[in-house]
Amino acid sequence: MKCYFNLEAQELRINEKLHDDDVEISFDEHQNILNALNSGCIILPDLTATSPRPTAHHNWDGGNWIDQRTEEEKLAYKRSQYPKLTRYQFMRGLLEMGFNSSDIEAQILLIEDEFTRELTMLGFRDAGYFDRNDQSIGVMRDMLGKADMEIDEFWELCMVF
Repeated sequence: MKCYFNLEAQELRINEKLHDDDVEISFDEHQNILNALNSGCIILPDLTATSPRPTAHHNWDGGNWIDQRTEEEKLAYKRSQYPKLTRYQFMRGLLEMGFNSSDIEAQILLIEDEFTRELTMLGFRDAGYFDRNDQSIGVMRDMLGKADMEIDEFWELCMVF
């Protein structure tokens, strides 16, 4: 059995050399390269491997794995990964932060726009779960005078309840 590796395509082959630049490798090298490729590594010209790709957002620049997203894009992605909170988790978190439900409802009643006020109250009173990126969370954040990072910290606190 003969094993081949194509550096440009980062492809392994057994018993067939398809391109002139396919390099014959030993079976052990084939296994090592296969393991590295399956771990998300890139094989370098000397047949050593990079470290595994840290995330799907990282790209190899020839020397390092680079995540080219802006900080805002990274935060948006992080927030999209937060789990939904149960009603208990959310309400317990508010209580831990010093807010009780009647305080929140009183603040919601101060929202001038009737539709926004009713929608926010509906979400607050009747939601079975709370999604970090839901519009009503942004309304409550602004109403309580909190920053997005504080809401992130709140979410992380609530996940332990």
